[in-house]
Amino acid sequence: MSHTSLRWHLLVILALSLLVPTWARAQLATDNPYGTPAAPPATRDAGEDGANTLVDAPDEASAEPSDDANASDAAAPESPDSPIVPAPETHAVAPEPAAEAHAEPSAVQGESHDEFAEADAESGVVEAPAETPIALSLVPPGEAERVGDHAVDLPHIRFRPGHGLELASADGQFAIATRVRVQMLYQLEVPNAAGSDPQQQLTLRRARLQLGGHFFGADNRFKLELALSPRDEGIRDNDSGRSPQHTPLLDFYLEFRQLRDLRVRIGQFKVPFNRERVNSSGNLQMVGRSIVNGEFNLDRDVGIDLSSQDLFGLGYLRYHVGVYIARGREAVGFGGFRMMSLARVEFLPFGSFNDMSQVDFERTSAPRLAIGAAAGYVDQARNDRGITGSPPADGGTTQTRHLAFDAIFKLSGFSAMGELLYRSGRRNPGTAVDDMGVPIPIEAPSDGYGVTLQAGYLLPRVPFEIAARYATIRRIGSATESSLDRRSELGLGVSWYFARHPFKLQADVMNRWNRSFGNDGEMLFELQLQGSL
Repeated sequence: MSHTSLRWHLLVILALSLLVPTWARAQLATDNPYGTPAAPPATRDAGEDGANTLVDAPDEASAEPSDDANASDAAAPESPDSPIVPAPETHAVAPEPAAEAHAEPSAVQGESHDEFAEADAESGVVEAPAETPIALSLVPPGEAERVGDHAVDLPHIRFRPGHGLELASADGQFAIATRVRVQMLYQLEVPNAAGSDPQQQLTLRRARLQLGGHFFGADNRFKLELALSPRDEGIRDNDSGRSPQHTPLLDFYLEFRQLRDLRVRIGQFKVPFNRERVNSSGNLQMVGRSIVNGEFNLDRDVGIDLSSQDLFGLGYLRYHVGVYIARGREAVGFGGFRMMSLARVEFLPFGSFNDMSQVDFERTSAPRLAIGAAAGYVDQARNDRGITGSPPADGGTTQTRHLAFDAIFKLSGFSAMGELLYRSGRRNPGTAVDDMGVPIPIEAPSDGYGVTLQAGYLLPRVPFEIAARYATIRRIGSATESSLDRRSELGLGVSWYFARHPFKLQADVMNRWNRSFGNDGEMLFELQLQGSL
């Protein structure tokens, strides 16, 4: 890493180290140390894997009206950054009768008291004897109340399809939502070349468990997402002798929203590079994402992201600026200052809307448009796609540059999305040798670009949609200048939404080829059922 880049990284870390203590002191100086009023739980529609706007979005977007006006303020699923949308009908959980709430402790409760006391002792939370003079206490003011019990707001416990069970403390300082999502997929693959046999599989494509909410105030958000299916763990072809390639952890981050124009997110999460990747896999218009996204996306990484979903309060500007460790998902271990930096801007000329769902469930007659652009740089990337892909055969690294341009448009049930993704690299050759001690030839960088065009129409008053997609990947330069292979796909898809994204059945027919349509590659038929609780 250059000295200039190193200085920038150190300046960012120094600025954050000064900002957080300053904010904390300001909060402790007020009667309400969190600066937020009590409020019932709320959820934002973000995205399955991810992000909110362009970063981890709510998983199952929904737009049915809700009786709770604050329903959109809680952090939940895949992307607490996404714009607020009207909440769907909720299913309240009836509270226990008051008489039971004040019943005398049972034997079971008595037995568990010691366990709770032991847990408090281990965590450092110890109740002081009642006679201890408060004035002589050396603990910070208000600390005992903050770490003490917070009663649950029973009247506002509810269940929202696609968002799960939501509950909050009565003082509004804590909230949590649990969500479970599953996708069951059948695939039939028929090679285009004559003489090849078709193949099929029935698999649990995704099994996700998600927890999201806020703690010590509505502006302190968190999200945890676990991936539990064999495919999520990196197991392929029923190879029982192969160990999982990934841990179940997809996302775990903290996000601080005290400032409208400067949200701070830290942890492991989706890199806000291109729209299709940040869109939750549960909010897609077709069964899966395009081959262009598979080749050029930057997936997940551990890092710090600064953002705003409404820059300057204008209602049509967003941004992301981030620094990442450049090792991708499950980054661990010491290394040099070879990091990834990224910036993204978005412009919404007609105002904010739910752009984290590819489907226009609202069917409003007013046009909605979001345009985005992003640029990323990976210093001495270990893999051939930046932080994704495989290490080059020669063992070296690559300086990679990434660009993304994307847009989504919605009008009266019609939706269209387009992306242009670009990557170029400069190799730093390695010194790897083969079994005979001969140096392995230097591998060319994976330079190229990809284009995706997709559109769909959701019928009026009927939960049925038809969609189509074309995507292509092209190398830049000759085969000796780029190791990227040419590929294309063209297909149709249909969807029946029993309850929008939380409960839907989708089918695709996709033809994929390398050089000549219908002569190489394969025809792929997919049928997928999704349920989200």
